[in-house]
Amino acid sequence: MEPLSGVLFSLYRGSPQYGDWVVAGLAAAWPGIVGERLAAECRPIRFRQAELVIEARDRGWAEALRGMKPRLLEKLRAATAGAVGDLSVVIGGAGGEGGAGQDPVTP
Repeated sequence: MEPLSGVLFSLYRGSPQYGDWVVAGLAAAWPGIVGERLAAECRPIRFRQAELVIEARDRGWAEALRGMKPRLLEKLRAATAGAVGDLSVVIGGAGGEGGAGQDPVTP
């Protein structure tokens, strides 16, 4: 049987709110997906066209995420019923949205 998260992701797929829903779903489960330590240093901030953008606390964590990309993608695909196809990393500020004016680091 497919996990409930997979059913919910499929229900929202194609809707204007899909990206926001994916980010909210991942944010709620983030410590369980990436672990408590990593969750304290990064967070999902945007999802568009199968790409998840993760905001890292600083350049060091952004580089660490780059090294973890294959394992992170595996976990994210499992958590989203395959919705996440790729990921990128931005270096965030204090609680900002990330992206604009941020230093992107593509893993």
